[in-house]
Amino acid sequence: MKNKILRGILVGLAAVVTAFALDSLSLFRGLEGKTWDGRMRLFADPSRADKGIVLVLVDQYSLDIYRKEQGLGWPWPREIYGYLVRYLKSGGAAACFFDIALTEDSVRGVADDEAFARESAAAGNVFVPIALSREEKESDEAAIAHLKRFSLGASTPARSQVVYRSITTPLDIYLRSAKGAANVQVNPDDDGIYRRMPLSYAFRDMVLPSVPLALAGAASALPLPGAVPTDRSGQMIIRFWGPTGTYRSYPIVALLNSMAQIQEGKTPQVPPGDFAGKIVLVGLSAVGLYDLKSSPLSAVIPGAEIQAAALDTLLQRRYFSSASPVLLFALALVLAVGAGVAISGLRKMGIIAGAFVVFLALPALAAGAAFAAGAWLEFVVPEAAVLLSLIGASVLNYSIEGKERRFIKGVFSHYLSPAVIERLIADPAMLRLGGEERRITSFFSDVAGFTSISERLTPPELVRLLNAYLSEMTDIILDADGTLDKYEGDAIVAFWNAPLDVPDHALRACRAALACRRRLDEIRPDLETRYGHGLRMRIGLNTGPAVVGNMGSGRRFDYTAMGDTINLAARLESAGKQYRVSILAGEATVVQAGEAILAREADLIRVVGKDKPVRIFELLGEREAATADDLASLRAYREALALYRGRDWDRALEAFAALGRDPLAEFYGDRCRAFAGNPPPGDWDGVFDLKSK
Repeated sequence: MKNKILRGILVGLAAVVTAFALDSLSLFRGLEGKTWDGRMRLFADPSRADKGIVLVLVDQYSLDIYRKEQGLGWPWPREIYGYLVRYLKSGGAAACFFDIALTEDSVRGVADDEAFARESAAAGNVFVPIALSREEKESDEAAIAHLKRFSLGASTPARSQVVYRSITTPLDIYLRSAKGAANVQVNPDDDGIYRRMPLSYAFRDMVLPSVPLALAGAASALPLPGAVPTDRSGQMIIRFWGPTGTYRSYPIVALLNSMAQIQEGKTPQVPPGDFAGKIVLVGLSAVGLYDLKSSPLSAVIPGAEIQAAALDTLLQRRYFSSASPVLLFALALVLAVGAGVAISGLRKMGIIAGAFVVFLALPALAAGAAFAAGAWLEFVVPEAAVLLSLIGASVLNYSIEGKERRFIKGVFSHYLSPAVIERLIADPAMLRLGGEERRITSFFSDVAGFTSISERLTPPELVRLLNAYLSEMTDIILDADGTLDKYEGDAIVAFWNAPLDVPDHALRACRAALACRRRLDEIRPDLETRYGHGLRMRIGLNTGPAVVGNMGSGRRFDYTAMGDTINLAARLESAGKQYRVSILAGEATVVQAGEAILAREADLIRVVGKDKPVRIFELLGEREAATADDLASLRAYREALALYRGRDWDRALEAFAALGRDPLAEFYGDRCRAFAGNPPPGDWDGVFDLKSK
């Protein structure tokens, strides 16, 4: 018995050392974030959100109304924001922050900027955005001089530990008229989810506030310097009381209509008094405006709502602190050693299973209790230590008693992927036919014109060409944690987020698609030299639910995915030929991938057999690699598309033609010419039916 206790202690110690070693390599960071999201979701209570924080959103409804009734496309005249400021001030709003870029001159002239600035100065409660950057780039020195009046004292809460080298500011006229300016450039965690933010930032000889800190000061609720607990990176952990929609929000068009009604002597749709003493954040929520982010409780949330949650954390002073490393180590040590000793002394499988359940639940209970007390006590490291201890003790028991079983791994390793084999070992029930529903991102690619290429090559040459192409593309997919489903001739079918969880599966799939295109561009000259043909590919991506699992017969089955999500990805690959683009993705993929991917809307389509239209997007590249010319071209394309959607065929044709040799723009140019001669019916909703599968 003493030997078993000693063995259990040694296993527990080894498990703790291993768990902390893995944690030091940041292997648990993403998973820890997800477990924190689970705790946030468990304790969420939207009724406790501060009612003094409200949002005014430029949503799709507002864009559509102004485009339809006023003929105004995005960006709107800034004079509109001036009306909004006047309306909010008349109602007694305490502060108004514009989470909208004001860095460029209005396309409608200086008078438009002056009108907004004039109203801001008169209101005396308007805050404008600035964006700090780690990159060395030219900054507007005159604007920086104006920023000094917004600088905080040297001793401020939760200052960022990052060194910022440049800044993007609003127009000088807005800095002069604003009551305050605050940094909006906040980085999410590695998985793209916003869980924390610094409250102040050092830039040159200034300390500039974050949006929540600036607005909290405007509400006379500024916490004492240094009184805000932070995590190890010096950031405040944000308390989210609920998912998107927790804070009262208004479509901007409702408030502007109310302003017009007041001027006409009518009863306003929304009384200005509703905003008395409240802090208002004006932001963007329409998908096409690209200010959608992810929070622990919502996959898609307006960026202004992230700021609102951080502001609420400050105003209510419901902070989270980070548990000390000593406490974390002590918890992991006690639980892991206890688990190792318990399992080493047990024999019956039922009791061992019960011990597994109890010890695995203890870190969760400790993490939940710490959350309720206002602390982030890491869950994954103690859980990993306990799990490693349980497994290590069980394996030692099994080995010592001579009961190793290797049947599953020995038999199935020849024709199943390593990831699936590990799932089989953990859960032999997976050998049964059937599947589970998961949200995945599907990848479908094909070689353009491959039939004609294959007719010109001998069978051996064709096989070598295919192997060279498929090997390169498959390596990229697998390196991005994708699951290769199958090959269908020259076509590749793959998916992400099964059998193992890949939280950022949409982003990984988009990056893999872009990497495949880049790699094919690199090897095309060599393929053309060796085989006389340079390959070009089309890729379709789509995100949504699918059934994933073992499909086939009792004697032969494959691990695959099925459902409309995969079907639409295949149709988007085929549609790429019609739209003259190489990568088409569904809207869900683009939204979930987030701002890291640069994409533009290709069309609004209805596929064969479906009634509901879907938006499809062309993937252009990764945003961090985009140049100023790329972004300018994207803005010009969106303006041209807005003209097209507004049935202004002649101006749309000119706008698309101005984009030069742009295949998608040329495609729309052809459409505009066709519609100019034969317009669609008056009730045309912009949807095109994709006739072929």
